[in-house]
Amino acid sequence: MKVEREVILAPMAGYTHSAFRRLCRELGADRTYSELMNATGIIHRGEEVELAYFTDLERPIHLQLYGRNPEEIAAAAVKMVEKYRPEAIDINFGCSVKKVLKAKAAGYLLQFPEEMGRIVEETVKALKPYNTPVTAKIRLGFYEDTLEEIAENLLKAGVSAIALHPRTAKQGFSGSANWERVKDLKRIAGSVPVIGSGDVRNWREIDQKFEETGCDGVMIGRAAVSNPWIFKEYREKRDYNPSVPERVDFILRELSLMWEFFPKEKACKAIKAQISQIFKGIRGKAKLNDAVMRSKSCEELLENLNRIKLEYSAGGE
Repeated sequence: MKVEREVILAPMAGYTHSAFRRLCRELGADRTYSELMNATGIIHRGEEVELAYFTDLERPIHLQLYGRNPEEIAAAAVKMVEKYRPEAIDINFGCSVKKVLKAKAAGYLLQFPEEMGRIVEETVKALKPYNTPVTAKIRLGFYEDTLEEIAENLLKAGVSAIALHPRTAKQGFSGSANWERVKDLKRIAGSVPVIGSGDVRNWREIDQKFEETGCDGVMIGRAAVSNPWIFKEYREKRDYNPSVPERVDFILRELSLMWEFFPKEKACKAIKAQISQIFKGIRGKAKLNDAVMRSKSCEELLENLNRIKLEYSAGGE
C-alpha cells in the first residue's frame, strides 16, 4: 500500500461523515477514513448507512471497524468489502471513549498487543481474496507506552499501514502528542507506511511533522473540523481566512450533501456541533451560535444561516 507524503482527514465520530469528507477532499485532503463502525452490529443487524455511506469523491477511503472478536471483525470486514469496495479496511485500536472501553474494544485492546495482532491477522487472511489491505489506528498504549510491542504484533500480522496518535488511551487528549514516537514507529515499520496524528493545529506544522519524523502521512482531526480550509492552506502554502458568508456556504453545502444519507431534520440537528466549530474565531460568534442553537427545525436553521450570510455580506465583517 502506498502512502506518500499525504495529508489525511482523520476519522472523528459525529463529524467526518460522507458530506464533510467530500468537502475536505475538494479542499485538498489526500485520503479519508469513515467514522468507526461496530463489527458486531454489522454482523447481526447490518451496517448503519449514515456511517458506511460514501461516494467515489471520497476515495481513497478506509472503512473503519472496531470490536473485540477476531473472527467477527474479519467477517464484518468481508461484508463491508463485498458491498462497498473501499481502498482499505481500518481497525480502530485507538478510540478511548467510555462507551467503547466498556465494550472492551478499540482502545481497550491496547493492553493486549497479541490480541491486536490476532485481529489484524484474521482480517488480513479474510480479505486476501479481495486484495484489500488492512490498516490500523493506534495509540502508544493503554496506561503506559508499549508502542514497540504493539507495532511488532501488528507488523507480524501483515498490517499494511499504521496511523499513530502518540498519546496513551488514558491520556485521552490531555498533555501533548509525542511525535518523537511517530519517528520511532517509522524506524520500526520500515517500508510499511506510518501516519502521524495529534495536535497539528495549522498548515505550517504539517511539513514540520513530515521533516521531523519521516512519516508517510499526517492526519488532521480537530483542526480540520473547525478549519477544513487547512487542506487548501497546505496545498497553497498560505494562510486563508474565509469570510462569514463563505463559512455559511460551506455549512449549507455540507447540509445539502448530508440529506443524501441522513433524514432531513436529523441532519439539521447533527450539523449544529459542526457550525459552532466553523464559526470559531469570528467576532460576535456567541450571538451567531445562539441563533443556530435556538433553531427548532430545518426551516428555521436555514432561515437563520441565510440571514447571517446576508448580514455579513452587507458589511458585518
